[in-house]
Amino acid sequence: SRGSERLDREKLNARIEDVVANDGHAESIRATLTTNIVGPGLKAQSNLSATKLGLTSEQATEIERAQEDAVAIWEKEAHVSGKFQWADIQAQSISSYAIHGEYCYLDRFFDEKTRKRKGRTFSFALQDIHPNRLRTPDTEFYDAKIRDGIYFDSDSEAVGYFIHNPADLNEPESWCYYPAKRGHITNFFHNFRLTKAEQVRGTSIFAPVIKLFRDKYDFLDYEVIAQIIQASFPIAIERDYASPEVDDGILKDILDGEARWYQQVEAGQVIYPNPGEKVNPLSSDRPGNNFEAFFKMILKTLSAAAGVPYHQVIKDFSETNYSSARAALLESWREFQCYRDWLIRLFLQKVREIVIEEAWLRGMWSIPEGCPGFYEARNLWTACKWTPPARGHIDEDKEAKANERKLATNQITYEAYYAEQGLDWRQEFEKIARERKVMAELGIPFPESSKMQDSTDEPEEDEETPKAGAA
Repeated sequence: SRGSERLDREKLNARIEDVVANDGHAESIRATLTTNIVGPGLKAQSNLSATKLGLTSEQATEIERAQEDAVAIWEKEAHVSGKFQWADIQAQSISSYAIHGEYCYLDRFFDEKTRKRKGRTFSFALQDIHPNRLRTPDTEFYDAKIRDGIYFDSDSEAVGYFIHNPADLNEPESWCYYPAKRGHITNFFHNFRLTKAEQVRGTSIFAPVIKLFRDKYDFLDYEVIAQIIQASFPIAIERDYASPEVDDGILKDILDGEARWYQQVEAGQVIYPNPGEKVNPLSSDRPGNNFEAFFKMILKTLSAAAGVPYHQVIKDFSETNYSSARAALLESWREFQCYRDWLIRLFLQKVREIVIEEAWLRGMWSIPEGCPGFYEARNLWTACKWTPPARGHIDEDKEAKANERKLATNQITYEAYYAEQGLDWRQEFEKIARERKVMAELGIPFPESSKMQDSTDEPEEDEETPKAGAA
């Protein structure tokens, strides 16, 4: 039923939050996804089409720099609290997706008086909303157009969202309604990855394996308890009152309670048992021979469900060779790139368009005379390319030579190369130009490009050699 669906999801989300908060491997999966998908924050580079907008190359470059400067200012005040920046919001979005399967943000626009009082350049900011607060009001429970707190029109388009405000000591519970759009801009961001037909809410990546996390925890917990017991050196005292050593007098002392009784043993203590008694240490064969293999199997299953390589979850690359590490890195990079594209399409790009629009309205960049207006060509004026975090290297020397060869033969552009490193090609060229100017003034020789070598002239490195530190 509709009610049980909400309760089941909230119960599952609570369990997953508890697992991520208390299980190191679950937290490692969340952190690995966040680090590899957004890293220190995805950066946008303005990419205006001078031809379509009727701009000269110089005008396009000038506007692109002005837009990027404006966005850089907004990024520092992106969160409504003023405490968190744009990169923090991106990271929180992926964390919320990993745990809840979705994330929610509300647009906030400060009036001019409040904006100036807070010392903000922009009036636009984002407020994060916990997904569990997206709920259907009790009074609207039987409205067929409302599902899980989302109001749909006849075309199944989300047109509004109900946010639950829990009751406290002074106020009863209440709901706030926010329209999905305000004019031409998105007013409420609620995004999840579509995995099944007619889906309206997201599902955590941990949902299919939540029980396995519990099994892993119990399995490891029992093994640790066994080791603690073994380390405490438990003993058992065996009694044999039929022994010749036990005469009637000694037996009478034992029965009368005058014999020595041991309930616990201190470290280094020497025990003198009663006649007819023998001290036997208790031994344990835990962990069993299959402990490591079984534990690895569980972790690999958890990693596969999350789409994260096993070695990245445990942060141990000592058993990884070059070929397997490279295959895992390439596979995970494709997975992470899909996440990035999804995040950019449904969230980052739309937010940036709002920022660019406000920057234009505030005169932080302008449209030359004779060019199409902003609202007439909004998509063209807000066009950009997003730079992901650097991918990293397994064998940096090999990959550097491969990139040098590709650049020399025009197989890739410098823009694509620097984007792969998480850098802006224009900024890097400007830095290189400044460095070369200073080097020329100081008489420092320029470094020469290494000579191209055919890979067949180089000795092949053993691909099965473990590469500690591969990521």
